[in-house]
Amino acid sequence: MGFYKDQKSASQGIPYHSEIPISLKDAVCEVALDYKKKKHVFKLKLTDGNEYLFQAKDDEEMNTWISTITAAVSGEKPEVTPSSHSTPAPAARAQTLPATVAATATAESSPGKREKDKEKRFSLFSKKK
Repeated sequence: MGFYKDQKSASQGIPYHSEIPISLKDAVCEVALDYKKKKHVFKLKLTDGNEYLFQAKDDEEMNTWISTITAAVSGEKPEVTPSSHSTPAPAARAQTLPATVAATATAESSPGKREKDKEKRFSLFSKKK
């Protein structure tokens, strides 16, 4: 099983962080019941002692991944439908504030407050009045 940054890297055969593919021989894939930080997490335990945690978007995707990996471990040809074939959900990413919320926040503050905030941002020392 190999890991890739995106579909383009996968098509070019460039592994993520130059990691070599892992062997699924005798691996165990199951729901990570002991992991409480996030939902829809499953783990892949390898015979060398390594464990990998994966997060899916929902229970259906998680179960599809588990059954597909389990089938690969046992040497079966897994049935993957186009709708269920996807990659694990990435870790939470930083998001920008929507423009409507930012506009509302600035409209609510008074002009005097905005000027003080601006002064705080652009000056190391407060101005004497």
